[in-house]
Amino acid sequence: MKPIPANSCAEAWLSAANHLIKQTEWRDYNLILEIAHPMLLTPRDKTIHKYVDDLLSEMPEHESSLNTVINTIFPAKIYSMHGAEGVFERYRLVRDRVKKDPGNSWGTYFLRMTKRIGRDGQEFNPLRDLIAKLHTQLKTHNPKRAVYELNLVDPPMEIPIYAAATDRNRTMGGPCLSHLSFKLKADLTLMLTAFYRSHYYIKRALGNLSGLAWLQHFVASELGIETAELVCISSMGILDADGCGVEKIRSLLANCNRVADGSTNPANAK
Repeated sequence: MKPIPANSCAEAWLSAANHLIKQTEWRDYNLILEIAHPMLLTPRDKTIHKYVDDLLSEMPEHESSLNTVINTIFPAKIYSMHGAEGVFERYRLVRDRVKKDPGNSWGTYFLRMTKRIGRDGQEFNPLRDLIAKLHTQLKTHNPKRAVYELNLVDPPMEIPIYAAATDRNRTMGGPCLSHLSFKLKADLTLMLTAFYRSHYYIKRALGNLSGLAWLQHFVASELGIETAELVCISSMGILDADGCGVEKIRSLLANCNRVADGSTNPANAK
């Protein structure tokens, strides 16, 4: 187990990547990232994002940009432009197109959070229901703090990510994020804990963390409360070199570390 405290998503990602590159096969188990300020984006963080995005752009055509990865968890641009209802309604217009992409045959995380079929055969929106459940609890004298899960089971008030009916036969290529848990802390700030069964730290992890931060921010904003920590548990973390090569990963981390320790001014980074 490797606990990694950090102030921002970029800082947590870089600390985890620096740990993984020292491990056999560039992988380790049960990395626990605790991010104090998930939406924090300093000039150094922005430069780290740019370095990662630049490397992703050099990969084969099917690979993703950071924004693409972020949007699989939360459509931040739609939310910024159109608000909460815009997120739900406008995403309905694009979600079926997204699922037709061969790289997203299982859908997206946000699709699974916002479209389920109930036992009565009717479609419902689990994320909207979860926000309503939290909102109701916040109006009570002693709100429940730990009953807000987006998990593996499928009762009406919870949101599954893993779907056994369609995912059980996949060995690769399916969803790696398997559980999300929202918690109200004593000061009524909102914590989010995410569990990944496997986590690819070059192609996915920084975008995943940023997408989770946006999701947490969205839910908290709809409730009128502040966010607390974002915790991400990587059951297996991998510094994946396929598609870019070992030397490019070493160069990426060297550049990011120079920015993080102040050796390189973010304004001058290329």
